[in-house]
Amino acid sequence: MVLQKINFIPGFPEKPSDYKALSKYFNIVEIDWNKPKLKLKNQKVLITFSFGGILALEYAFRNKVEMLVLCSLTPSIETLEKIKAERVIFIVGEKEKWCLKNVRRVAKTLKCPKSIVIVPGASHKIVGNYKKRLLMVIDNLTH
Repeated sequence: MVLQKINFIPGFPEKPSDYKALSKYFNIVEIDWNKPKLKLKNQKVLITFSFGGILALEYAFRNKVEMLVLCSLTPSIETLEKIKAERVIFIVGEKEKWCLKNVRRVAKTLKCPKSIVIVPGASHKIVGNYKKRLLMVIDNLTH
């Protein structure tokens, strides 16, 4: 599976070195958390984790994307009705009750097709089953 062209936006205050296990599949975006802005152009797919989802959503408010994959989206979002995405996939660990509740609420505000993937036994880290499920979702989208 070669997904180097797909950008992955880490959560706060993480950096690319925190995602060594994913860096062979994705381009882990370097974020200056003192001035958090995405300097990306013409993204078809964006994958993000936790608070990094705020940056991806900000991008998708201004720019159309084909696919937005929001892993463990932070619960500070009120609505996604203005997102310019053809499809949104939420991935949430089963143990993230607060996150899952938020995802179910904001998913209802989307105007595009969406799905929620719940990873059995997973918590707020992309490791083990969570990592496997994320890679499976992306592999299914790209083939």
